Order: sequence, then structure tokens, then C-alpha cells
Amino acid sequence: MQLIGNFKKAALICTAGILAFALTACRTGSGEPASSDTEKQKLVIWSWGADEEKTAREAMVKIFRNNHPEIEVEHSVIPTADHAWDQKMTAALSAGTGPDVIQMSPDYYGLYTEYYEDLAPYVKEDGTELNTVITEGMIEPYYRPDGKLEGMPLLENVFVLAYNQDMFDRFGVEYPKAEWTWNDLEAAAVKFAGGEGVDKTYGIVNHWVLPGFSIICEGGSPYSDDLKTCEINSDEVAKGLDIFGELTKSGAMPDDTAAKSLPKEQLFVSGNAAMYPLGGFETKLIAEEIGNNFKWNVITMPRVPGGGSNNLMYATGYSMLKTSGNKEAAWTFLKETAYENDDMAKATAAVGIPGNKKVAEGHYKEIKNGPIDNSKYIEGLADARLNIWGGAYAAAGDQWTQIWQSVTLEGKSGAEAISEYYPALEKAFNEANSNE
Repeated sequence: MQLIGNFKKAALICTAGILAFALTACRTGSGEPASSDTEKQKLVIWSWGADEEKTAREAMVKIFRNNHPEIEVEHSVIPTADHAWDQKMTAALSAGTGPDVIQMSPDYYGLYTEYYEDLAPYVKEDGTELNTVITEGMIEPYYRPDGKLEGMPLLENVFVLAYNQDMFDRFGVEYPKAEWTWNDLEAAAVKFAGGEGVDKTYGIVNHWVLPGFSIICEGGSPYSDDLKTCEINSDEVAKGLDIFGELTKSGAMPDDTAAKSLPKEQLFVSGNAAMYPLGGFETKLIAEEIGNNFKWNVITMPRVPGGGSNNLMYATGYSMLKTSGNKEAAWTFLKETAYENDDMAKATAAVGIPGNKKVAEGHYKEIKNGPIDNSKYIEGLADARLNIWGGAYAAAGDQWTQIWQSVTLEGKSGAEAISEYYPALEKAFNEANSNE
């Protein structure tokens, strides 16, 4: 019955199209149809990103624009530095002046869901089985507990541990292994600490992602699975902090102050740091900067006691705003971005694992930068947890930064730092959670 209905629908559309063509030809007095006076559909898209990410966003939208001449696309890529994105987004949402399609992340945990169109009815109408076309595990975070689908995935990124093989050889340190824990990393990293000035060497860079890893590296958790209870105040989290406290005390990792004058990328690519937590979004850039300067490789991130999550995932997608003036074009963009357009997914694959399952498991996996391919990122995705302090919990994350700096700058133990700042962090967490 559905098939018959589709044939009838197609026939009606075809008949209407022929009739419209004939009437237009009659009006012009010739056999050629007149140019249409109908205005193009207008689609406004806001993305975030810088460097390679910005380039990838623009390349993806260019493909969409070329494939849809009937849609006038206005695309803006807004930086996230200095809260530029947050300020513009929140102001536009509050005023109802946002775009048709806006980049978002599931780590907002429903903070802005009131502004997002529910995409579940669109998926149902299309009859698409999302789990067959979207990379495994990527669609689930975009559902709210009530079943609302508030976004479609663009990509995800996790981390691998890059290491300078030449430095390991020179210092006589055994290469990292898949079964390494963070304690093993610490024991190896201290062996690289030494030198002065431009010749100073470190075991690992002070990467912005490490404060997040310090929460989970000894089996700790930031909050309960239902997002109702903050769990930072635990022995496991304190022990994780102590690992990084010892790394800075020994000189194996720059503290936050030193890191500001010693860019993390340059420390690694210049051969002054032996290890680097490498995100999929920066692999191409780092590989190009290293060039043939030294031999290097990557391994999955160190294991966590008890088999807990040992990686951090940064996920991003797009939502349609309820205020969109062209929801048909917006939905076309969303589904092509997520799973329907392989060329758009290949552009996205330059900076992360795309939501398009076919491209992720084929094209993306085979991309090679320097000596490595992307298979290690696919492997790391299985044991990753969503960005801890993203979106809704950014204010709580600011308090975590205070804890991190108390340990890595002031030399306090993890337990001491948590005791001092935990009340403020818990307050910020609970305030954010009330928006859920």
C-alpha cells in the first residue's frame, strides 16, 4: 500500500510539473520556459571553529551550496576564543534572532533544548533507520530523556598519545605500550626532565585536555550517570590530580604559567617534549609541522584501573532552531551533513570522525598524516566519555581549573585542593543542573 501511495504521489508531482512548464511556456509565447520569479530558499548557518576546523566547515558548506542552487546559503564561522561564540549564541537565542541551523554539542546536556526543533518527526517521515547510517554511538547523545532528538551529529574527536621515538631512543626509555597506565606514563616522563633554556626537555606537554584526564585517569568520575550528583570529591579523583602534581614538581611537565610562554605544539614539534596528547582535530597540523624532523608514532591513551573510560570525547553537531524560517532547507542540510552526503563527510573527516558511518569506516579510517593513520582514533572512541565540562557545566569547569592550578602551580595535594574548592564547584554544578 505504501508503494502504491508513493507512485500516486510521484505521478501527481510529475503532472503538476508538466502543467506548470506548459503554462509558463504559454505565458512567454515561445517554446522556452521563462526564468522563475520565485525567490531562492534562504538558509542561514552558524558554525564554530578555527584553523583546520574552520577550513573543513567552509569546505563542507561549499559542497552543500553547489549541490543546492535552489538554496541561498549564508554561512558564518564564529571563533570560540574569548567566549565570542557563547556570547553571540546566547544573545541570539534569547532574542529569537538566531540562524536556521546552529552548531551545538551534546555536552550542553539539554541546556538550550527549548530553542531546538525536535528532529525525531523528520527522521520518522523520511523512514530512516539512523543506526544504519550514522557512526556507532554518535546519535545517542543527541536524544533527550523524553525522546526529543535535538541535533544531528557532525563529528567526534578523541585523543591518542603521540611520542617522539628519537627522544625515547636518546634517553634510553622504552616506547609506550598499549597496556600503559598513567602511573607508567609518569614513571617514564620524569626521565626526560632536564636541561635549561631552549634546551630544556620535558616528558609531556601541558595540554589543555589534561585537567579533564586527571579526573578519570585513576578511575574517578565528575558526576553520576544521571547528571544529578557531583562526584569530584573522591579519593580516585584526588589520586589522579596527584599524578599531574608530581609531573610538574619533577619538571616532567610545564606548569600552567610556563605553558603560557611555551606553546604545547611547539614543545613537541621542536623535540623538547617526548609525549603529546594528540586530538584528531589537530593531527594534520602537527604532522605537517613535524615533517621529517624526527621519527614519531602514536598509541592509545593510557589505561584506567578497573577498565573505566580512558579517553575524552569531544562531540559536535548541528541543530535546527524552532525560529527557523526555512525548516525544509534546514532539515536537508542537517541530514546531508550527518549521513546523506559522502562528499560533505569527507570534508569533515579532515578534522574528526564523521557522523556518516560509511565515510567514517572507510575514507576517514584510511587517512594518513605523517606515519600514522586514523585507525587509532576509531579504536579510542570505544572507551571514551563525553567532554566533562562542556556547555552546561562550563562554570563548574572553571572551578575545576582552580583545583587543577592549586595542584600544578601551588603544589597542593589533590585532596587539599578538592577540599578547598569543592563547595564552589558543587554549587556551580547544581546551579547548571537545575536547568535540566
